[in-house]
Amino acid sequence: MGPFPFAKYFGEINLLADLQFMPGDKPYIDRPSVGAAAQKELLLYLGCNVLRTAHLAKTVVGVLRAMGFDFNTAGGPAHCCGIVHHQNGEVLQARAFAASSMGHFLRYGAKHVLMWCPSCNEQYDEVISKEQNVPFSYEHVTAFLARHLDRIPFVKRIDRRVALHYHTGSAQSDLDWHHASAILHAIPGVELVNIANPVELGRHCSPKNINRLGRSQWQKSIAQVLDAAQAARVDVLATIYHSCHREICHLEAQYPLAIVNYISLLGEAVGIEHADVYKTYMLRADPEAIFEEVRPYVEGHRLDAARVREVIRSTFAPGDKPKIPNPS
Repeated sequence: MGPFPFAKYFGEINLLADLQFMPGDKPYIDRPSVGAAAQKELLLYLGCNVLRTAHLAKTVVGVLRAMGFDFNTAGGPAHCCGIVHHQNGEVLQARAFAASSMGHFLRYGAKHVLMWCPSCNEQYDEVISKEQNVPFSYEHVTAFLARHLDRIPFVKRIDRRVALHYHTGSAQSDLDWHHASAILHAIPGVELVNIANPVELGRHCSPKNINRLGRSQWQKSIAQVLDAAQAARVDVLATIYHSCHREICHLEAQYPLAIVNYISLLGEAVGIEHADVYKTYMLRADPEAIFEEVRPYVEGHRLDAARVREVIRSTFAPGDKPKIPNPS
């Protein structure tokens, strides 16, 4: 097995983001060297992989704005936490990426950082904070939202029975699902139904945890969650993490329920709705039809059509297909 294809990996993230944002429409800083961000003490840190499911990034930005917070948002490979390099043995490069990102955050004025990505949160907790000075406080975005429920301007009832796909067994994942539960409880109309989620699923549904468990056993464990949700007669199985959402959203076709991220439910209740094009394309599983739909983005960004077709096929084509492992 050869060296990890870092350029291809991060290039795919940027390309999938470009297929969901027209030029000039990204609500986050993706290139630190382009322009100067106004200094703001609060920073929403998206990480990298959430940009594959760009509707989640759009929604969390919109929700925080609707709550009246003034903040910068940063994301994409230029702000990488270094976990990809760290997990592939490039420890010095990982440390350099983390230091560079923290330097960017300071230039944006950050004193408190909201982590969207569970892998970034894990990397900061277990590696970065033990090796380097982290010059700001940070927490997962679910904690921040749960602490400020009184600022959420609800405009719509969401009359649905909802179960949560959560992860347990680590201090951070337990915090995240308790906070996500509090957020869902606060949404007018939502009836939150408790179902068990196997502890063996690990920190989140990342390939690292899936491979540790074995994909066959992971599929059985996820089937237990979905079967429990179906038995509970819920309308929605809500995910917390973008990694989980990517891995299981297509299973919506096999169950009489919708698979929706918690932030999308909160966004809908606030009047902010962005289409889940990742799930739509996964369910469609028709690369040529998808290419025609994203053609305006291809032309707008002047992307290489052959490369776009390759990424669409590797991401959304039906059946088993080799993929670059994603940590988050």
